[in-house]
Amino acid sequence: MDARALLARILERPPVVFVRSVMNVYGRAAGGLLANGLAFSALFAAIPTTLLVLGLAGGVAAGDSTIRDQVADTLVAAVPPLAELIRGSVEAVTEGAALTSLVGVIGLVWTVSQLVGATDIAFARIFSDEPERGAVQRTARGFVAVGLLAASVVIVIAGLAVIAGLDTVTGAEGSWARGVVRVLIAPPVLAIAAGVAVVVGYRTLPPRPPRWSSLVAPAVIVGVILVVLSQAFSFLVPRLVGVASLAGPLASGFVTLAWLSFSFQALLLGGAWVRVRDAGPPRAVADPSRSPGSGLLEGAAAPAESSGRGE
Repeated sequence: MDARALLARILERPPVVFVRSVMNVYGRAAGGLLANGLAFSALFAAIPTTLLVLGLAGGVAAGDSTIRDQVADTLVAAVPPLAELIRGSVEAVTEGAALTSLVGVIGLVWTVSQLVGATDIAFARIFSDEPERGAVQRTARGFVAVGLLAASVVIVIAGLAVIAGLDTVTGAEGSWARGVVRVLIAPPVLAIAAGVAVVVGYRTLPPRPPRWSSLVAPAVIVGVILVVLSQAFSFLVPRLVGVASLAGPLASGFVTLAWLSFSFQALLLGGAWVRVRDAGPPRAVADPSRSPGSGLLEGAAAPAESSGRGE
């Protein structure tokens, strides 16, 4: 049998067609470039965000470092590749370099809102069949995201403060707080939290909210992948830093950027998966210069299903 004909038959199989459709959406949006850009934006946003979280924890603790250390341990367990950044932020906050100035708060709002806006644009490229949001709407959504982030941080820190207070009253010497932190940083809990966060992202970031049935399965799988990537890179960081002792922080920075890039690639690939499940594969653009039959191997993937709404 002709190898080209055999390859064409394989490419026509529905699972292969579906995967090709997802990769076609991702490729048309230049997903790799978008993921790298989002990785840089996320790294810049992580610095003021971490300082703010630890500064608020120190303020709630009124000089007691217990709550701040527990918050730092939780952050390290949730995002291990940022461990060096978090430990450096703890030292900065301890030395009085907390993010309390007006310029620092403005920097936090700016970096986080810009990250949200960039993510919004990236998903607009994935869901290119829908009109993009305007700049004003993206900016407003960014500020709302900053407010929700700040409220979540305050709630978590207040909860840890209450738990630490209960430990003080009962004389349990931190057993309650340590138990809560152990539960929060358990991989199954992190996977559930990541899955819920991705579900919310896939529902709110596209220009038109996709159907719940189209996004739940991709979101759960991407959430698990994000946790696995985080744990895998946490294994790499200390070994790379140990080998390159003279360039430890630099090595950590490169590994962190790689982790963020892979994570955003997984997020955007999941978004392409949601787009194909929700609206079907993109229509191929006819090219009169191609010979008949060449589209099987060179064009966009054929529709996986007869319905225009995907699975």
